[in-house]
Order: sequence, then structure tokens, then C-alpha cells
Amino acid sequence: MPIFRFKTSDASGRIADQSVEGESQDDALRRLQRRGVTPLEFLGEGDLNGAAGGAAGLFHRFDATDFTERLVPLLEAHVPLERALGILADGLENPAAARIVQELRKGLHEGRKLSQMIRDRGSLFPSGYASVVEAGEEAGALPQVLADTLRFLRERRELQTYLISASIYPAFIAVVGGIVLAVLLGVIIPKFATVLDRSGTVLPVMTRMLIGASNLFRSSWWLLPLLAAAALLFWDRSRRNPRLSEFRDRWVLSLPGVSPMILCANLARMSRTLAILLRSGVPLLQTVSITTRIISNERLRQDLAGLPGALRQGRRLHAALQACPHIPAYVTSLVAIGEETGDVPGMLDRIATHYEEELRRRIRRLLSLFEPITIVGFGVVVGGIVLSMFMAVMELNKL
Repeated sequence: MPIFRFKTSDASGRIADQSVEGESQDDALRRLQRRGVTPLEFLGEGDLNGAAGGAAGLFHRFDATDFTERLVPLLEAHVPLERALGILADGLENPAAARIVQELRKGLHEGRKLSQMIRDRGSLFPSGYASVVEAGEEAGALPQVLADTLRFLRERRELQTYLISASIYPAFIAVVGGIVLAVLLGVIIPKFATVLDRSGTVLPVMTRMLIGASNLFRSSWWLLPLLAAAALLFWDRSRRNPRLSEFRDRWVLSLPGVSPMILCANLARMSRTLAILLRSGVPLLQTVSITTRIISNERLRQDLAGLPGALRQGRRLHAALQACPHIPAYVTSLVAIGEETGDVPGMLDRIATHYEEELRRRIRRLLSLFEPITIVGFGVVVGGIVLSMFMAVMELNKL
């Protein structure tokens, strides 16, 4: 959601600048009023991470994992939450993060719940973070819930780090190959075609096709950035429009190589969240309701939307999961065993670990295939261009 900045006044008359997320400016105003402050002036759209300002803000972003890593030891040492946030803010070198933590601490002084303040800053935290914190607050087990959440966040960060590092070389090959191909089609081949036109020779079919591709690229290259921008715009709009989101997610689930990875990522997230909340003593119905909201794929979320109703009808968790078309038998079987042995959280942890490892294997396999395919693909294209030019030169030598 976009971020809106306002100049506000609190009950004591103190003036301050505040940033709040909202679907629209009116929605942001309503959220501010629920905080008990009076909006005085709209300052425009902003970024909760942009406290450092300008380019420096890119290097001073709020890290939810780092925030949780610093907060959990203090809470486990039975330090009160308000004092723990103060200690955390004083020890942060990042001025943007320190400001955000101070705002959280100030909100506690005003009687607001930590989960609600995190929800108001949803773009700074992973999806479902606020709901998990809220469940921990209601169950009186916030330190334990955050400790389990921290393990999940660390594993997610390790996966993201691996994905980025493993993608650098294939991405470099793709970028360099694209630049070489653009130079060939946009610069070298047109000059070569000019020489061939002057000679008046009859060109081979491959050479004529190559010159035609070059002419098409030179006349329509501007369509490529437009198409890329349109794709990014559609992806961004689909996140806010339920119909577009469902269409996009349904299409993603139909892709042969991508669908298994989407399922693995969401099943791992679902299982890990269920395990964290159940282990912390959160009621099953509330746990399932929270978990369904953190599923990133709209199609999968709709499949799981009927779980709370099935549980209210007296069905057990594994039986309710069996009614969901995208839940594998492996998941329902282990959950059933966990229900029989009285260790559902432990089994859910095993399920989450299995799908996290499966996701890593699939990503590793995909990237290992992408590199040789990219190299061979560009080799074939460049080789075809060179062969077409060589055939044209041979025709010139016959004159």
C-alpha cells in the first residue's frame, strides 16, 4: 500500500510529522484518527524507510529480521516491551530504523498495541508479521512467538541470500548477451547491409532474414521497454485488485517449472506459521485464520479459506486440509500422525523443513539449467548471425 505523510497534532497540542499506510488518502486519514491524533496538513506521499533521505535512504532501510533479532533476547530476559524498544532504539546505528522503533515505543506510551502499530507499517514487515505478534500478545507468549518467528525469518533471509548470489552469474551472462545482440542488430548489421545493397548482389535467404530482423529491431526497439513497463505495472496493479491478483496467481500456478516452487514456498510458510502459533498456545481456529491470511498466492488462499468453517463443524485439521485441492497427501498424512501422537507443531515443523529444502533444490536445479541454456542460446543466435554474414560475403566474392 502507498505511504502518506501528514503534519499532525496530538491531544497535548504537539505538532509532528507522521507517515501512515493506506489504500487511499482518505483511508490514511481514518487510520491517523484511530491513533488519536488530528491531521493538520497533507505533506504528500512518502516512504517509511526514507528517513535518511535521498540516495542515503537506500542504505538505511528498516530490516525486520534485524529488529526481531535485537528484540527477542531482551524479551526473553523479561525486559518490559517498552524498555526493550528504548534499549533497541538507542543501540541502532541506522537513523531510519531508530526513528521507527522510537515511534513504536511512543505508541506503547499512548496505549496502543504493538501488533496494531506494526500493521500500520505493513510495508516494513513481512506479510503476517502483525497477525503473529497479535496472537502472541493475546496468548501472553510474545517472547516465544517472536523467537519462533525469528528462526523463520533467518531461514527466509538465507534463502533470499542464496537466490541472489546464485543468480548473479546467470544474470550477468543474460545482460551481456543481450547487449551484444542489440549491438549486432542495431549497429553492425545495418552497416553491413548498406555495403551489400551497394553491391547489387542477390543475398541468401538467411542473410535477408537477418537484415529484416535488424530493420525490425531498429524500428521497434522502443516497444521492449514499454512492454517491460506494462508488465511491471500489471504486476503492481494486480497486487491491489483481487480479480487481477486471482488471474495472475492462477496463471502462475499453471506454469510447469514455476508452479512447484510456488507451492513449496507457500506450504513451507503455512506449516511454519501453524507450528509457531500452536506451540505458543494460540487456539487452533485463530491459528488457522491467521495462517490463511499470510499465503501469498490468492488462488491458494481461496482454497484454504474454508478451513475455519470446517474446523467449526468439528472436523480435525488433517481432514479439513484434505478438502483443499492444492494440499499434498504428504502434508495431511503427517498432520494426522501429529494429531494421533499429540505433537502437531513438531510435525508441522518437519513439513516446513521438507518444503524449504525442496524449494532450495528446485531453485538450484533451475539456476544450474539456466546458465548452460543461456550460453548455448546466445551461442546459437550469434553463430547464426555470423553464418548469415559469411554467406553474404561468399556471394560478394563470386562477383
